[in-house]
Amino acid sequence: MPDSIQPAALLVQASAQRTLADLNAALADHGLWLPIAPLRHGLTLGELVAQNVGGRYRLAYGPVGRYLRAATRAKDGLILGGPTLKWATGYGLHRVLAADGVGLGSPADLTFSLRPLPASYAAWLLEGGDVATLCRLAARLVPLGLTLRCLALAEEPDGRGTLLAELAGPVVLVERHAQRLVAAAHAAAVRVLPAPPQAWARWEALAQAQVQASLRLELTLPRVALPAFAQAARTLARRSGLPLTLWGDAGVGAIYLHLAGPATATGQRLLALLAALAQGLGGARTTELGAVMPVGATHVAHAQPQQATAPTLILTRPEEVAVYSRDASIAQPQGMPLAVALPTSTEAVVGLMHYAARAGVPVIARGAGSGLAGGTTSSAGALVVAMSRMQRIRIDAAQMVAHVQAGAVTAEVQRMAEAHGLFYPPDPSSHTVSTIGGNIACNAGGPRCVKYGVTADYVLGLRAVLADGSLVEWGDGLAGQGGQQSLAQLLVGSEGTLALITEATLRLLPLPAARRTTLAAFRSTEAACATVAQIMAAGLVPGGLELMDATCIAAVEAYLGLGLPRDAGAILLMLADGEADQVEAESQALAALAQQGGAIMVQVAAHPADEARLWRGRRAVAPALARIRPRRLGEDICVPLPQIAPFVARVQAISAAYGLPIAVFGHAGDGNLHPNILFDPQWAEEMARLWPCAEAIFGLALELGGTLSGEHGIGTLKRPFLERALGRAGVDLQQQIKVRFDPQGYLNPGKIVL
Repeated sequence: MPDSIQPAALLVQASAQRTLADLNAALADHGLWLPIAPLRHGLTLGELVAQNVGGRYRLAYGPVGRYLRAATRAKDGLILGGPTLKWATGYGLHRVLAADGVGLGSPADLTFSLRPLPASYAAWLLEGGDVATLCRLAARLVPLGLTLRCLALAEEPDGRGTLLAELAGPVVLVERHAQRLVAAAHAAAVRVLPAPPQAWARWEALAQAQVQASLRLELTLPRVALPAFAQAARTLARRSGLPLTLWGDAGVGAIYLHLAGPATATGQRLLALLAALAQGLGGARTTELGAVMPVGATHVAHAQPQQATAPTLILTRPEEVAVYSRDASIAQPQGMPLAVALPTSTEAVVGLMHYAARAGVPVIARGAGSGLAGGTTSSAGALVVAMSRMQRIRIDAAQMVAHVQAGAVTAEVQRMAEAHGLFYPPDPSSHTVSTIGGNIACNAGGPRCVKYGVTADYVLGLRAVLADGSLVEWGDGLAGQGGQQSLAQLLVGSEGTLALITEATLRLLPLPAARRTTLAAFRSTEAACATVAQIMAAGLVPGGLELMDATCIAAVEAYLGLGLPRDAGAILLMLADGEADQVEAESQALAALAQQGGAIMVQVAAHPADEARLWRGRRAVAPALARIRPRRLGEDICVPLPQIAPFVARVQAISAAYGLPIAVFGHAGDGNLHPNILFDPQWAEEMARLWPCAEAIFGLALELGGTLSGEHGIGTLKRPFLERALGRAGVDLQQQIKVRFDPQGYLNPGKIVL
């Protein structure tokens, strides 16, 4: 099939047999690329996905699974996922295809999200000392927030080490960060030399030798463990008298080892010993160079306590359990729960699940109850397992990850990360109350998703309890390329129907040094949406790009009186973040594009208080709408970026046709909008029109190539429309996945699928 390049949507659809090199050559004409650069030439897109390859630039961009948006299965033409930047319509099976551990089959074609090509890049060779010395330097460089995209590692024949370091980004930023890189290297007594044009040829040759070796081992370790592992590997190889080659990418903790010549028992013992050593240091095998998880290996054995070992509070009074029967949506409980358990540990959840499995009791996992799709509404006789007492958070600043229990509040994770100079980007509007477990269960996003992605992009590992009480750990917790990473991704967005997530390891980023928000007011929502398309087509990726229509503006002003422009038909909030001069340049560019789009007012926040005021207004939209009608049906559609303006225009027509006010706001930069139908449950006429109106909005989103949910999930409210979105075959596949993991249907019954 020919490529379908959609620059305005930041998407491309291509045959799975297309080579990445050819695809990126075509994308370059549009100033875009799929930021994967494998060390082995000639790999097809299908092969990249099968191995979840990241290539040279995993440090900056991650593996290819992070960009996969949709796939068409070769065997039956079934489409997994969809052509939108966000997708939360049932299980995220398109993400599972990356190093597929479930056995979904091979794709015929694939759809990826894209990135603008970097404006400039520069590369250096860092030489001096042994491999361990350079690994320690890499561990110091990564948290500095430099625009690094790789720290490729190789060992010289004489035992010295070499790092190939690349920076990419705006010219001024690359130049400044190069100075910091050189200073850090000199402080470590490491020489810095300009990299020759063919510098990568060495690592390509190493990769070729690696995949051809009879005895090989590919690992990812915590960065701080790399020096000790490298020294131990070299010592053990010398003692064995074996010619060990050691190389990798110190930036992501990747280290690859192979032995020359035929396989021998001595060589096998050495690699087995090194694999055990890596595991003891917190390492894991990686799929980067072709190690693919066997299909069907869905369980990882771990200790399975038969009873709870930590104190668990149990609530049984009707007035107590009723509090846990609903979420923040209009969805009604399907019955009152039998009891509510509030565990404090994974071991306690294991004990509860063993009890529930023996007794045949349905189980509903619950975070803060802030969901908007009926995902945690209760069933009659069910046990609600509320994670709100599981709030432990541990920040590993050196590895740049957070280890959190499922009940940890999102804002608290963000606060603790920032205390270490780090950043957890997903920020749903409910972040001050929502829990990490709930965020993962719905694949939550928020305003910053346009630049930083959704929760799935930050999940490196999960601990979860299956319906039979089995405890599993999926994902490597390091680089997101372990053998069970696809299974961890399956749980993201599964809404508690496949397992109870109890703990997560989350990827963190360096905290941006500066940020600035620009408000642009427009006469119409259509003009604001057209400007969004222009901004994204210009190659700018703002830190946030939020839309509020006139109804939202009026409601927020009546509620808070923040000084938003009451005469505007819509406003955009445009966030730039990064280093100070980068923020200044992006803010000016965003303001100029808004003015070109017909903005009647452009206002740049002068200081943090102004910025806080603007974002307070955006986050207050939902409660403010209660001043118009007492209830609202909040939708969560996502459409391709070029379809935002047509969608909003036709929603206004739907509002008029059904005689119901509809407020439109949301994450315009990634096409995820929240049309809220406002109604009064006391008015029978409005109630009669409510769901036909909602169905019209769903139908419109699907007609425009969109999906039912970008980040809220399906729950009970959207389940009646799931077949329309996925087709009968798509729903059947979702049901097969459900039965495979929960054959008795005990987990969150009635949600997503029956």
